[in-house]
Amino acid sequence: MKLTKGYSLIHTLLLIILFGLGLQNAIIAQPKFTLNNTQLVPLKNELTARDHELIISLPDSYHDSLDKEYPVLYFLDAYWHTPLLHSINGLLRFDNVIPEMIMVGLSYPGEDVNYDSLRILDLIPSKSTSHNVDEESPFLTFIEKSVIPFVESTYRADKATRALGGSSAGGLFTLFTMYKKPGLFNRYIAISPGVIWEHNSLLKIDKDYSSEFKSLPGRLFLSAGGEEYPPFRDAILTLQNQVDHHKYQGLSLLKLVIEGERHSGVCAEGYVRGLRWIFKDMAPTGPSGLTRIFE
Repeated sequence: MKLTKGYSLIHTLLLIILFGLGLQNAIIAQPKFTLNNTQLVPLKNELTARDHELIISLPDSYHDSLDKEYPVLYFLDAYWHTPLLHSINGLLRFDNVIPEMIMVGLSYPGEDVNYDSLRILDLIPSKSTSHNVDEESPFLTFIEKSVIPFVESTYRADKATRALGGSSAGGLFTLFTMYKKPGLFNRYIAISPGVIWEHNSLLKIDKDYSSEFKSLPGRLFLSAGGEEYPPFRDAILTLQNQVDHHKYQGLSLLKLVIEGERHSGVCAEGYVRGLRWIFKDMAPTGPSGLTRIFE
């Protein structure tokens, strides 16, 4: 009787183990969810010898409209924001409020990557405020000399319409690029940018720029979260008002406080509002998706 019970217990345990292994294998065998029309492209920054990865998202019509060129949105922190922007882009396209575009996310390859440490190395500029950025921002040089030429020689990119977007340190880098390389991009989304770092600040960079230049062509979305850490938020509000005060020729500025959100929660609404603003002059004509469905 004891032998029977023991055999029964062992038999039951074996069945549980085999069932668990079978279930695990079935789960592993399932197809993975992927984002349509996306490609991964490895690139090395020769100035830093660090490996990078571009996450390219092509518009739905790309392979059918062979004579069409598309505006390009370059965005930072793609390892976090690619799914978000892929969804937002599709939703806003359905509403017919932004044009079709190529999206180029800047990322890093590999597994178990410490994105925080790598992004700080690339996105936080040095303490120098010189207009010559070649030595102070290897990442900006990499984007200018390697990323943009690759994209524009490989894809049907509209060279006259380049946008750059980022949040936090990415927002800081976006604004830094706007001042240091005006004309490299002409549309900017800066969501909750870090205004002050080390011994430098965007307030000083903006002030220095305004003392030398009166124009800053482009469209800029600059936002903060209403419930962010107050000193961080207040520095952004000061920058918003300072930029607005200069009345740069050619600059279309939308400054926004996203009420009820903190530092990370601002990203979704920030990119929705930001994309609509920077591409407002390129918004398609015609009805939105729902209008097309119901009328």
